[in-house]
Amino acid sequence: MTVAIAGWAWRTPLGVTIGDAVARLFAGERAAIANPLAVGFACTVAAPIVDAPATPRNARFLRRMGLFGMAVAKEALVASGLEASTRFGLFSGVGGLRAHWDDMMPALANQRDDGAGAWARGLRDVHPYWMLRHLSNNVHALVSAELGLRGEGATFGGGNASAQAMAAAARALQAGAIDAAVVVTYDSLLEPETLVELGARHATTQAAVPIAPYDPRAAGYVPGEAAAAVVLVRECAVPLAHVDAFDTADGEPGEPAIATVARVLRRASVVDGAARARPDHDAAERAMLADVVDAQTPLTAITAAMGQLGAATSMVQAIALAECLRRGMLPPIAGLATPASGPLVPVTRATPTTARSALALATSAPGLVGAIHVEVR
Repeated sequence: MTVAIAGWAWRTPLGVTIGDAVARLFAGERAAIANPLAVGFACTVAAPIVDAPATPRNARFLRRMGLFGMAVAKEALVASGLEASTRFGLFSGVGGLRAHWDDMMPALANQRDDGAGAWARGLRDVHPYWMLRHLSNNVHALVSAELGLRGEGATFGGGNASAQAMAAAARALQAGAIDAAVVVTYDSLLEPETLVELGARHATTQAAVPIAPYDPRAAGYVPGEAAAAVVLVRECAVPLAHVDAFDTADGEPGEPAIATVARVLRRASVVDGAARARPDHDAAERAMLADVVDAQTPLTAITAAMGQLGAATSMVQAIALAECLRRGMLPPIAGLATPASGPLVPVTRATPTTARSALALATSAPGLVGAIHVEVR
């Protein structure tokens, strides 16, 4: 079901405000910097959010990305001009339940094999809310309580969680269970335990200067992080955009099969690709897309500039594409100078467009696919 976006907000590696970040997209900027955790990890560059999160009164229950999630949910609701009510839903998308190593390493570093004196040797230093900070639905609960969102809702996890959350909110709106919904997503691929997993799959780049996706020399993507939120309604007087969300999975241990990706596609005037920066994945993706859209369709890649964003990817793509279409300009694929041959036309410089619709495609392991169809009217 197509629904309208009445408000939005984000925190991305390219900037805090949507206007600033999109301007940097048009300029072809890339957020990749030297990875501060590069020693011991198969990843030399990263795309972090450089701004520090605010520290509200409930900060003791949240880690850094959760604080960003709280902030964007509040800002999106304010931007929509709507009032919270018992028929205002809340849907969340997160990377999943992860027990972060950096919280526990100081407590474990000086332990003995026999466990003697474990408390004095470091366990007493574990934060009393350590477990609460890691719950996948803690932002959902705190946003609901603080903003007074009492309608239907759910929390989704994984690399396609943005698409899952947006699709669920749209279904609730269609069924009449709610009148509006905040959809908030956040994730970071820069935690040590995540970098180990990505390195084992050879997913991330080890180049000092990463090569852009859709370049025949590409050898892995830049991991990033983001938080984003939208307010969805069935219709409003001046919508920012209209969106339709789709998600699926096939259980593959790595990237989903191309046939699985094809199940969620729709025709659009512009495609923002999954951009995995592996020539085999990129080539298969472009060939598959050519069966759905015209072979001369412009191909962009928001994640080339911001990095792969895990659970937040589809949401960030949708907001960025909507703003680009509203401005009548397509952003270049950051860093792309020599596109590989194949169908669809990679955008290598900021280009005026009259397109009114775009398809955002995101994939991740294990076998996850998310897609958002964006339209401005």
